[in-house]
This record gives sequence, structure tokens and C-alpha cells, in this order.
Amino acid sequence: MRVAVAGGTSPTLGASIVSALLATQGRYTPVILSRESKREASRLLPLQQNAEIRYVDYSSQTSLVAALRDVEVVISVLLIPGPDWITSQVNLLHAAEEAGCGRFAPSEFALTDHAHTMVDLLAAKHVVWKEVQTSVSQGKIDAARFPCGMFMNYLGIGISKDDIRLEALAGFQEGSFLVHLDAPFPWIEVPVRADGSFPNLTLTDIRDVGSFIVAALDIEEPWGGRDLGMAGDTLGFIDLISLCERYTGKSIQVYKVTKPELVTRLQSISPGQFIQYMECQLEIVGTLDQWVIDPTLNRLSSIQPMTVEQYMKRYWGRE
Repeated sequence: MRVAVAGGTSPTLGASIVSALLATQGRYTPVILSRESKREASRLLPLQQNAEIRYVDYSSQTSLVAALRDVEVVISVLLIPGPDWITSQVNLLHAAEEAGCGRFAPSEFALTDHAHTMVDLLAAKHVVWKEVQTSVSQGKIDAARFPCGMFMNYLGIGISKDDIRLEALAGFQEGSFLVHLDAPFPWIEVPVRADGSFPNLTLTDIRDVGSFIVAALDIEEPWGGRDLGMAGDTLGFIDLISLCERYTGKSIQVYKVTKPELVTRLQSISPGQFIQYMECQLEIVGTLDQWVIDPTLNRLSSIQPMTVEQYMKRYWGRE
């Protein structure tokens, strides 16, 4: 079965899914869809170079349909929404339908749909998902979303040894968010619930996402346009803080922040500072307990994903 991975050249989710597909030894064959030129493709990881790469134009339905003619499943990991993100995703969906693909998954590897509607930069995901649901209801294609929560690899930021840090990050290149173990005096910001208590959150290692996708492909019954969530670990901030202190060997300063305080902070951020704006809105989502993912794929498979304690012990424990 050929599985197209749109955005499969990325060093994070793309690499994770392509690697997991290759590990099935032919049961699933990855086909990377890329807008990169052949010259630029030389920068890919070795595992990605072992997969077939098809160069596409996401603005061209003809280009996409031609690339998908012999593909059964399309998995999108296109990056966070830009100006053309909705168009690219919808074009990919309808090209998959026209090419006769059986299954489609939009780029939804984050929080729940309800949470996305509260974050301006992620609201585009909701728009795309509504289009996908329409196609499913009309019998044009089968589909699912794959929320996974926050990437556990944020916790690798701050590891001093280059080789260990690179392994811990697994291609992740974002800056610190909530957990600041890279600071001279490490600190964690905790968006608290209305009653002042600490919320829970789901974290998943990037490398485990690919394994969960393969598990989803193995499901024989229709995906049915539903959430097939995954979770490496779901824990409370108190436990997260404790694990960070235990394995970094440092005291962690904890700063609590309420929803009203975050709303005030948001008003001081220019919408042009889109990362800071998004992160503040995500923290507001956290105060509403919207950071937990229902681990459907954990229940449907035998996958044993990495937990936060295992992650901290494996990487910070070697510092």
C-alpha cells in the first residue's frame, strides 16, 4: 500500500512518519510529496532519501492528482498555517478524492478541534476539518485527525551535550514554551484553572507519532471522520515539575498565571508577533483544561510510547 506524506521532507513529523512506514518492510510504502526542488532535496535525512519523492505544486489540482494516482492513503504534515495553507490542504483533499485514494488525514497533529478554534493561527485547521467532514459524509473519502498534544521534545531544549540534545529534539527546532530548562535559572510557567489548580497536559514524542500512524493504517474498519488521538503521556504540571527537577538536578521556579492575566498580556502583543500571540492564546486554552488528548490509538494498538519520565531519564539523565 502506497502512503503519500505531504510535507514528508520535514525533519520532525515528516521524518517520523516516513521512518515508521519504511520500518514495515514493504507493507506500507512511503511516497513523499514535496514542493522542494531536486537540488534542495539533497538536504534530506538519509531515511527520507530512501523513499520515493514526487514534486508537486499544491496550487495545481492537475499536479496533485497526477502524483496521487497510485496512492491509497494521503497523510498531510504541512506546517502551521500560512496564507495559502487552507488552499493547499483543500486542494490536496480533493485531489486525493479525484485520484481514487481511500483515506486522507489533514495536518492536525496538535490539540483538539475545539482548542484550535480559540487560537487564531490554528483556526485554519478547523476550516479544513469541516471540508474533510463534508467529503466523508458524502462518501467521497475516509478520513481521520491525529491530535497528539504538545511535543515532548520541548523538554530537550537546554541539554548541553550536542549529540544528546540533537537526539532528544528529533529534528525539533522551535523555541521554549512553558518549560524553560535552557534558562540560567530554569522556570516553568503554569496557566492555572479558574480555581487556581494546575491543569493536565498530553505530551507525545515526535518519533512515536509515526508508529501511531502505522497503527491507524492497520485499522480495518473506516476511520469515519473521527479523532484518532494519541498520547505519549498525560500528566499534571506538578508531576512534570517534579520530573524536571529530578532529572536536571536543578530547582525549578514556578510562575502561575491566570486567564485574566493572560488576556491582559494578549492585548499587549501585536498580532504581527504571531508566535507570541499564538503561544499566549494556547496558554489561555490551557486554563480551560483543553490540553488533554483522548488516546484512542493507544487503546486500539499495542504501542508503548515514551513517557515523560522515560524521556527525561534517557536524555537529561545522560547530561
